[in-house]
Amino acid sequence: MNAELYTRENIDSLHWPSTPDGEYARNYLLPMIQDGPQKYIRNVHNTEVMIAKVDETLLPITVTDFHSENTYTCSPYSHYVSYGGYEEVRHLENPPVEALIKLALYPVADWLRRSDFDRVVFVNNWLLSTNLYPSITATQLEVLSEALIGWFPERAIVFRSVNGSRDPHIRQTLETRGYDLVLSRQVWFMDPEEARRTRQYKEDARVLRRHGYEVVDGGSLSDDDLYRAVELYNLLYLEKYSYYNPQFTESFLRLARDKGTLTLRGLRRDGKLNGIMGYFARNGLMTQPLFGYDTALPLDEGLYRLLTLVTLQEGLARGLMVHASGGVGKFKKIRGGRSETEYNAVYTKHLPRARQRPWQVIQWIGDLMIPYFKKMDF
Repeated sequence: MNAELYTRENIDSLHWPSTPDGEYARNYLLPMIQDGPQKYIRNVHNTEVMIAKVDETLLPITVTDFHSENTYTCSPYSHYVSYGGYEEVRHLENPPVEALIKLALYPVADWLRRSDFDRVVFVNNWLLSTNLYPSITATQLEVLSEALIGWFPERAIVFRSVNGSRDPHIRQTLETRGYDLVLSRQVWFMDPEEARRTRQYKEDARVLRRHGYEVVDGGSLSDDDLYRAVELYNLLYLEKYSYYNPQFTESFLRLARDKGTLTLRGLRRDGKLNGIMGYFARNGLMTQPLFGYDTALPLDEGLYRLLTLVTLQEGLARGLMVHASGGVGKFKKIRGGRSETEYNAVYTKHLPRARQRPWQVIQWIGDLMIPYFKKMDF
């Protein structure tokens, strides 16, 4: 068994597996490799998308160097410092404490920049907040892990979106191979069958009927609708949360509509699109990287809860568990959600000690934060 690496130079020689995962990878990854990822996600800088193939299993790889405006999905610096550090402290709602934390972050941020912290290879990185794994065996992981060290001897190797509940063999195999588990975030899983029995689900269904929204299929969305969909996503994930989230373009949405890389659902009323969600599914699990609504509308419109309801209804219809990503934990908990710690699995043992140390520090800080994250239902 061998692992093969495909880049823009040799992608034409890749034999795409005749499987649902292989077809999905071709539709999603080939345009990003041929056109460059920035056409589809605006804030992906200094990053090349590649594909690792082991037997018939394909995993996307991103090779990144530092850029101050990179999305956190391809940059550990943006993840842990720019977004997770400077911006997340706003949620403390305590200006003096926020100022102290930011002051303490300055020398750490400078050290991380100088230590090549962003010289990484992300594995199974679809450049999305949540990366679902295709079917992959422990043996395939071992072969790939060995190959990655040979391909990228001067870079940290990071498997994204690793947790213990959905893919325990991935976590176990990587730990056995010497990978360190570094906190990424707290995520939530929702069982639609269980959620349907909650009082909140029934109330959300009543709100949907009361406000008269039509749930529209993505195939019916016009180009103008796609422009509006990008606007709705930006209102929520960029303007309300952070510009370090992926900045999807109309080309990304057009790919989703025309090639099915996301299943799109919209909320339309009086001819106007006011909410959008887009999901994909793999191995019995679905996740929604595209989520947005008109934040200028009154809160009692309940658009976030309506989009969540649509998500759960899609899961029910297709028999899928919902990976509900991170954030608004209390909202997800009362709808049956269960939290799980998600990690970046990081291998640095082939690097000089000075290159290993930043990840050791981030791991130490993350281990201290996990109990707090769980207690606060992040």
